[in-house]
Amino acid sequence: MRTTWLYGSLLALAFASCARDRSYTIEGEVDPSLNGETVYLSDYQSESIVDSAVVADGRFLFTGNISRDSIRRIDLGREYANLILEPGRIVVYLDRHLAGGTPLNDANMAYQAVFDSLGNELSSRNAAIAADSTLDPKGRQARLDEELDAWIARCEEVLRPYALRDDALGATAVWNWAFIAQTPEEFDRLYAPASEYVRNFGPVKRLAATFEAQRKTAEGMPFSDFTIPTGAADSTAVSLSDYVGRGKYVLVDFWASWCGPCRAEMPTLREVWERYDRSELEVLGVAVWDPRSASLAAIGELNLPWPQILDAGMIPTDLYGINGIPYVVLFGPDGTIVARNLRGEGLKVRLAELLGK
Repeated sequence: MRTTWLYGSLLALAFASCARDRSYTIEGEVDPSLNGETVYLSDYQSESIVDSAVVADGRFLFTGNISRDSIRRIDLGREYANLILEPGRIVVYLDRHLAGGTPLNDANMAYQAVFDSLGNELSSRNAAIAADSTLDPKGRQARLDEELDAWIARCEEVLRPYALRDDALGATAVWNWAFIAQTPEEFDRLYAPASEYVRNFGPVKRLAATFEAQRKTAEGMPFSDFTIPTGAADSTAVSLSDYVGRGKYVLVDFWASWCGPCRAEMPTLREVWERYDRSELEVLGVAVWDPRSASLAAIGELNLPWPQILDAGMIPTDLYGINGIPYVVLFGPDGTIVARNLRGEGLKVRLAELLGK
């Protein structure tokens, strides 16, 4: 009996040890020319660096223990990779910005590959539509919108089973969906049924707040005013209400000097600025996420003739739930939000519908 009791006790201890074994290793291979460089491990939940390692012999290594899975980021210079921190040997692939080697990371890589395929398919279809000379601008935009809607539906189908998981893979899926969903209602389709752990994951929680801001500033809602204390050209205070709600349409472009797509959109804005009289349409730039000096340099370089609000930082983008630029919002003569996220031909088509040119 004593022997049986001892054997049972040892077996219980062994199982307890296994249950506590939440150790991990994170490793990666890089060019040996990077020997001596520091690799940083960051936590998305706390938005902080939690560990670092030095490259030696073209490799880096992290080790540790965790209480439950989480989402981390590896940074080496300008290279990075996202990974799910879980027990086991995690292999980082900086060239793919992902990691593998453990169940959750392998599953993440698998569905990210599906997304890459869907993205390539959408790009190919959009290129074909852009090259179709039989389409007028309105017809072309309608086709592009149809393709985008179909792509979003396919992405939702892929993500849904992952988004319902109560783990870091579920949080990753809802996080990805937040950048695909076009409206708060679309976002809610995967966010609302998600677990508490997923909804409280830092980036998801912050993006949920962004969608809530979008809900409050949706098309048909009155404009939300903001004031920038040094936003005017002479560094005095200026408000959105100095331009919006004063009897004419106002096209507001949220942009930054360093943003390539913002610069690429400027010819479209110039075209509509030249097409419409100032009595019916005003164009207003709002320089966000950018120091004043850089904004002024870009305004001069691009020879932008319309008025600007400078030094805006994150105030307007937080207020309007904008997480990417360029972002153009059209306000009606009474300040009502007429349209959000207008770009390219779609912007010109919408203005032609409203103003008849």
